[in-house]
Parts: sequence; structure tokens; C-alpha cells
Amino acid sequence: MAVCPVCKMEVEEKKARGTSEHKGKTYHFCCKACKKKFDETPDKYSTDK
Repeated sequence: MAVCPVCKMEVEEKKARGTSEHKGKTYHFCCKACKKKFDETPDKYSTDK
């Protein structure tokens, strides 16, 4: 299980609506809207701070 970095919803990696790479880490998303928000400002949502 992964957690969507935008809305904090649990996401099964295989059923994720999208993924993004940021600073060497893969992030999984519950929906395309969350992926879009993350892709616009990944530092705001990434867990590597």
C-alpha cells in the first residue's frame, strides 16, 4: 500500500491512477487530479524535505 502524497488516501500501487518520480522516489496517486497537483509543485507534497 502506498499513500497519495496530495490527499493522503491509501492507494494500491497496482491500481494507482498514476505515478511520478521525484528526487529518486516513486509516488502513487489515487486520481489524475492529485497527480496533476503533485507534478505542478512536487516539493510541496514530496516526503523528502
